[in-house]
Amino acid sequence: MSESGGLRVRQWVSMPGGSCDVRMGTGVIDEASPLLKGAAGTPRSSALVVGSDVGEDLVERMRRQLTDAGFSVARTGVPAGDATRTLDAVAALASSFAMGDITSDDLAVVVGDADVLSLASYVCAQWCAGMPLVMVPTDQTAFVEAVLTPRGIDVGARERMLSVRPAAKHVLLDVDVALADESSEDVLMARALMAVTAMCDSEASFSRLWDRSEDLCAGDRRVLCEQLQDTIKVRGKVLSSTALALRQSLTYGESFARALVRLAGGAVAPSTARAEALRFQARLAAGEGLFALDDVLAQDELLDRLELPMATVSLDPDALVAAIREERFARTNRFLLGLPRKLGRVRLAAVSDELLAEHVAAWCASRSA
Repeated sequence: MSESGGLRVRQWVSMPGGSCDVRMGTGVIDEASPLLKGAAGTPRSSALVVGSDVGEDLVERMRRQLTDAGFSVARTGVPAGDATRTLDAVAALASSFAMGDITSDDLAVVVGDADVLSLASYVCAQWCAGMPLVMVPTDQTAFVEAVLTPRGIDVGARERMLSVRPAAKHVLLDVDVALADESSEDVLMARALMAVTAMCDSEASFSRLWDRSEDLCAGDRRVLCEQLQDTIKVRGKVLSSTALALRQSLTYGESFARALVRLAGGAVAPSTARAEALRFQARLAAGEGLFALDDVLAQDELLDRLELPMATVSLDPDALVAAIREERFARTNRFLLGLPRKLGRVRLAAVSDELLAEHVAAWCASRSA
């Protein structure tokens, strides 16, 4: 990692159908003008898409860079929270592009969290058959998750049903913006996704995260940036694989986590739910004879080193089993869960009703408030 006037790193990250230019460091936003100028051919119009919770100072910094690059700027606000990834929000953002006479040769810059980046990915990939998109994530989860695996669009009461393909051409991660709060839910979710990614890639990836975990949690920015760089590179490699089984492995823990969050009614944070999903499914894999007990404990210790807590919640086991099955059957007719085979290898596998019920009952008993 190079250093010039502060922390700096640039890398090309693989993504399905191409690659993405990722620039990370202190002050990268304030040096973005040359990048923006070359991102859309001849600068003309730009759409600046901003989450409603983004500070005005950051928006103004980005607007100045676009103006310096020769663009006229049309700002569009996007709601934060549950209203972000909806069909109404898709229609509203597309309408703003139409009102601004934005074309496929113009540029979109999106500044916000994972939901805002995901919404922009969906609309920009469809607008006039695709337009250049620059992402400015405002937190770690937005960077780790939404750049390469954008969250799906909700359809009515069903969450994340319309899948979203990665669409960013460039990503600017300003360290001073995205790493400001080391105790937030976004930070903890990013750590959970780091663990998921390492478990899906290789034992070497797992070992690198293990070795960095203490410094990462202690707030060492250089180590944290190294891990963010490592994680997004690995996720790009996994997503670009020709093997469907490998690409699907990044969903490790999703169904259990969604079911737990929905049943707990806000009593369990999404990051805690994802970590609990990894703990639960590792034990399920061990029960199937697929995963060694020593590896179960190694994953447990990694999650502890990343300071991802265990849940304390009282749930009915039958209700949790039903919720997990409902999550799976809402998206597929086959009941498959991601089960680790060894550190660095996760594959979808069928699970018997009896084994699932047994492990869910044991999990609920161990986490009861």
